[in-house]
Amino acid sequence: MKQFFTEDNGNFSFMRLAVFIILVTVLFNWTWFNITHGTIISFDWEEMLLIIGPLFLKAYQKRKESGSKKIEPVNEGASK
Repeated sequence: MKQFFTEDNGNFSFMRLAVFIILVTVLFNWTWFNITHGTIISFDWEEMLLIIGPLFLKAYQKRKESGSKKIEPVNEGASK
């Protein structure tokens, strides 16, 4: 689990931690409310934006950080 929250350089990723906390908090509260009231209430668009928004922002940030770098496939058996 620790590896999920760390970046490539070994530091903790605040963005990943924040996204995780938001998802857990919102989904826990939604689940608790539905169980205690015996109903299933759908999410409003504001709540969906709260859940999905950070995920899109993280994907956008990661794409901007990587820039136009292309990942080259590694051919371990190929000789140069």
